[in-house]
Amino acid sequence: MVGVCGVTGSVDRRLDELVEPLCWSDERVETTGADRLAIACATRGDAEAAIDADEDTVWCFGEIHGFEGASGYESRYETGSTSGAYAAELYREHGLGFAAGLNATASVFVHRPGRDELVVITDRLGTHPVYYAAVDDAVVLSTSVQSLPRHPAVDPAVDREGFYEYLALNRVAGLETPFESVRTLPPGSITTIDLATGTRETEQYWRLRYDPLDRSFTYFVDRFVELLQEVLDEREADRRRHGLLLSGGSDSRLLLAADDVPVTYHMADWMSREARTAERAAMSVDAEFRLLRRPDDHHERMLEHVAPRMNFNGRFDQAHVNGFDGRLRDELDVLMTGLYGDSFFKGGLVPKRVLDLGGVGSVTTPVARDLGSVEDYLDALDGSLPPYVESPPTLESILRGRIEEREDGSIAFGGVDYPSLRELVLFSDYYPLSNDRDYHYFGLTQMVDHWTPFLDNRFIDLACSMPIRYHLQRDVIDAALSALSPELASLPNAGTGVPPATPFPFNYVRKYGSLFWRKHVADEEPPRPYYSRGPWRDRGVVIRERGFGGPFLEEHDARLRANPHLDRERAWDCYRAHMAGEDYTAELCTLFTVLAASAFEASAD
Repeated sequence: MVGVCGVTGSVDRRLDELVEPLCWSDERVETTGADRLAIACATRGDAEAAIDADEDTVWCFGEIHGFEGASGYESRYETGSTSGAYAAELYREHGLGFAAGLNATASVFVHRPGRDELVVITDRLGTHPVYYAAVDDAVVLSTSVQSLPRHPAVDPAVDREGFYEYLALNRVAGLETPFESVRTLPPGSITTIDLATGTRETEQYWRLRYDPLDRSFTYFVDRFVELLQEVLDEREADRRRHGLLLSGGSDSRLLLAADDVPVTYHMADWMSREARTAERAAMSVDAEFRLLRRPDDHHERMLEHVAPRMNFNGRFDQAHVNGFDGRLRDELDVLMTGLYGDSFFKGGLVPKRVLDLGGVGSVTTPVARDLGSVEDYLDALDGSLPPYVESPPTLESILRGRIEEREDGSIAFGGVDYPSLRELVLFSDYYPLSNDRDYHYFGLTQMVDHWTPFLDNRFIDLACSMPIRYHLQRDVIDAALSALSPELASLPNAGTGVPPATPFPFNYVRKYGSLFWRKHVADEEPPRPYYSRGPWRDRGVVIRERGFGGPFLEEHDARLRANPHLDRERAWDCYRAHMAGEDYTAELCTLFTVLAASAFEASAD
């Protein structure tokens, strides 16, 4: 399933315009109507939409991996059921209480006509967000935030502070969005909507808590390897065609080491060092290597196709598989990725001290940055308002207004609760997952069926139990790779030039030596200025070389003029300065995303 939208209550329940942002290519739309409820699902192929559960109906957006019940853990793949059918069976057996044991990257919808209510269950991290707008006695909801301003009953007004936060950080924290009337359902929750009155009750069935164990590093490596093999072994019962999105780093390489992957894919512009490293890794285990070579107008196509459909957690240029999604769907049923392995197990959770070495560059140290207060945390957020913002407030004032510090030490940020400042610092970029500023995962979710093993509940629990010192000064991913495949661990990392098998202290020193040499002494020369040696293009050079920015701004000039939060002249000055050699890559990619978004068109109108 690609997405779900619906309307409850007495307002207009036509769904045509709500459905449009859900669809990316040749999706099939199925609509279910009932008294005071209409729901539409966009699906591909022969995937089911609505599943009967006795008198009730269940929809599942995403994938359920298993269920932890009183008798232990059950893998959904071993049952042979689809995610929707499995959710319906769990609901029949356990009622809504099944949510507490759900291991999923999915949101589940349950229509209960006997109770005249719609229930929405989100997974622990909120990996498949559901957005809603409350209107009198009705609720309009969708898995696409850009659907909602299209509904005639929803006020499309832009929330000034939410809009500015997106411009600065490429996401809006917690349950907030860039629109005044639109919010996000909480992660790890069960929300019940009364179809007659539109009232909502939300029960939190899971809360994130960091609870480190005083165990050896070897314990965590062994547990990690055990979990990885357990998760992958469960998937053997899934007979669908699997492939792996393979990079030149160690996260996806670890999946290659742990599983018998028949085919791998790598996105590139040319056979760069990154592509050659990925190919060597695939060949070393006799897996097929398929290169997805980007066309020259790759970014122009993404801007046209992605921006009107994304959910403002990232930018249009991060939906990397766009353009390859049709081929991937033809050749595969499930695309595996190593996403979030580095986030949860390679130090991505802990803010670190950075040493500025002037013209030489900077060094990120394996030392935690001291963030002893909310103010320290806000100072550490890497973001600033772009120069084309009209009469901007300070970013800190916007974010400070979203934070509530409580007497018991807990903190609410954007409507999401964290038990303490420690959890806010460590996990706020990924809890809820819509706080992530990179659209890669969410783009995959809308374009292809994919599986990210590191978002399994069991891995999240392990990350929450690992001491800070291991997050910072050791590397579970590289250690696990060395244990599973010394051959793959001996291949140099494409980005750093250092094999993952290298012990951490030596890896750290050699990494910066290699990076310094490549930056200041010698490196391979890409065949085109905007090609890079890594996995992605140099976006700043793409904007200069491809020349689409000026025509795009001219085409959307009316929308730029109509937006009261943007200064047209400063936006053009920003573009001209970038074309003259200054670096406004992030600011322009964000501006292009906003101007091409259909939701902001509704607001301007």
